[in-house]
Amino acid sequence: MKDVLLVEPRYNNLYPPLGLMRISTWRKRLGDHVDFHKEGFTTDYFGHKNTKLRKKYDIIYITSLFTFHYPHVIECIKNYQIHYPDAKIKVGGVMATLLSDMIKKDTGITSHKGLLKKAEKCPPDYSLFPKLTYSISLTSRGCIRRCNYCVVPIIEPSFFTREYWERDINPKSERIVFWDNNWLCSPNFHKDVEKLKRIGKPYDFNQGLDCRLFDEEKAKLLSQTKLDPLRFAYDSPAQAPYIEKAIHIAEKHGFSDIRVYVLYNSKSKYDTQEYFYRRINKLNQLKVVTYPMKYKPIDSTAPNWVSTRWNPEVLRGLKIVLRFFYKNGLIKKNRKIFSKMFGRDAKQFKRKMIMANRRDRAMDIERQSKKRSGAK
Repeated sequence: MKDVLLVEPRYNNLYPPLGLMRISTWRKRLGDHVDFHKEGFTTDYFGHKNTKLRKKYDIIYITSLFTFHYPHVIECIKNYQIHYPDAKIKVGGVMATLLSDMIKKDTGITSHKGLLKKAEKCPPDYSLFPKLTYSISLTSRGCIRRCNYCVVPIIEPSFFTREYWERDINPKSERIVFWDNNWLCSPNFHKDVEKLKRIGKPYDFNQGLDCRLFDEEKAKLLSQTKLDPLRFAYDSPAQAPYIEKAIHIAEKHGFSDIRVYVLYNSKSKYDTQEYFYRRINKLNQLKVVTYPMKYKPIDSTAPNWVSTRWNPEVLRGLKIVLRFFYKNGLIKKNRKIFSKMFGRDAKQFKRKMIMANRRDRAMDIERQSKKRSGAK
């Protein structure tokens, strides 16, 4: 038996670390003792509370997520190298795959790239997070698309199905969250739908469905399940001819909560402020909820990267508007409010975002001034 420690570095995450949850199940099946520690958290983390760590561990698994978390991950690795010099430290995850050379240079550790196959076959260990109300699973890995802004072709270069994904489901969970990159291209789509009917829980493909593959047959089948919400993406001109049709088909089959991801601030030539406005304006006219997703280069450690096609003031103004006027960054359906916040055309949009940025800057200066005055 080995003593194993699973570590998630000091960064915020909307979901618990699925990779570590699978590793926990795998190592426990080998008869090992497993602890989990969330760096920087002293309070409840999905029902997990950090306890006192052991004086000795044989293996320490450190996960990683986004590349702009790089400083936190390196700090974490070095900390455990100091406190557990005899432990075998293994680093994996998205960032570790993309920036393996940098990690090697800064820590001496050769990180694991891609999926850990032995753990991938294991269901998540939900005992680590007793208050988690949903299950996490994937019916497939990879994607048939090769979008140049996407990390999936690097992390999961080939598309394959996971035959027994239902083993990931916690019977006590209220719903299921799927992380598939492109479920609609799966050859197991019809089989998966039947499984979802039998399981009977509400579910969500939170990476979105491919509007180019959405048709009447799929909409009819999905309407017989508890899919909620229904998500698409409108990131590029390639999706323009399909997104409106997909929305109309979805509405025809009874889907009312339709949400569309809109990528912006990417390196693509078409990704301009004007093109962003045209997309969110069109989606608002179609009366669906829009979720803008700010792009950050998959190999960059900079948290505030700005595309050459975007004005930094517009970018920051958009962030402020989404943060303070829309819950969770979602642009609601109300047409009147949309026009007030984002303008009636691309010129007004840019002007309003710049004004929002400058107002916030002025307020920040005023707050700092009052703070200094109070200190005196």
